[in-house]
Amino acid sequence: MPRSTLALIAADAKASPPVVSVRGELDVGTAPALREWLSAATDGGTRSAVIDLRAVSFVAGAALHVLCDEQERLLECGKRLTIVCDQPELLNLFQVVELHGVLDIVSSREEALGRRKADKSPTQHLAEWVARHPPDDGVA
Repeated sequence: MPRSTLALIAADAKASPPVVSVRGELDVGTAPALREWLSAATDGGTRSAVIDLRAVSFVAGAALHVLCDEQERLLECGKRLTIVCDQPELLNLFQVVELHGVLDIVSSREEALGRRKADKSPTQHLAEWVARHPPDDGVA
């Protein structure tokens, strides 16, 4: 089995908000690198950022967890993470796991930057998602 490939490309550091473009697969092996890059881009959760997933071919649960963690951390500081994604397969994944209200997902960088100007933010917090999806403890 080939190793996962992940390329993280930071846009101009002076850009506001910073943009991180991701290429390859976001799986359990690449999730730690994604977490580190998002932390760097958001300056430890103190500034908003955009993450461009248009060149990502696969997203695993571990990467979804990283995205949700970063979004929650940013929301606590009044900031946010905007995800750029236009791939039907990945958009379907976000829909199936019901993260559309939790994550701020748009189809283009232009829309991501426009959202910032309009001050639109996610409508739900991860805690609300967790409340709707209690863990299956095996009790019937």
